[in-house]
Amino acid sequence: MSELKAVYVLLAPVGQLSANGQLRETVQERRNRKGDAAAFWYLSPELVQKFNLSGSGFEGVVAEELTAINWLKLRLGGERTRAELDLDQLREEANALPPAPNVRDISA
Repeated sequence: MSELKAVYVLLAPVGQLSANGQLRETVQERRNRKGDAAAFWYLSPELVQKFNLSGSGFEGVVAEELTAINWLKLRLGGERTRAELDLDQLREEANALPPAPNVRDISA
């Protein structure tokens, strides 16, 4: 049986949250500290649409803790909202890390 729960969501255009690698590091650190208890997920544009949080072209972060979302909003921008989501479905489908940052060659 699915477990719907009110969670906090941060949405932004693709790349705003994940492009510089800070979000990837944050997700890894939380998972290292809290393991499976880390209620903190990155949503690719496909998952944002699958969970009916926005139209195309957006990425997101979902957390049970408002402070985590507020902190990311201050660092990375985006729009905060609340949603009722299935935590089991998030655990199954949203375990991927945000994409790795694009490394630019600035030596030239």
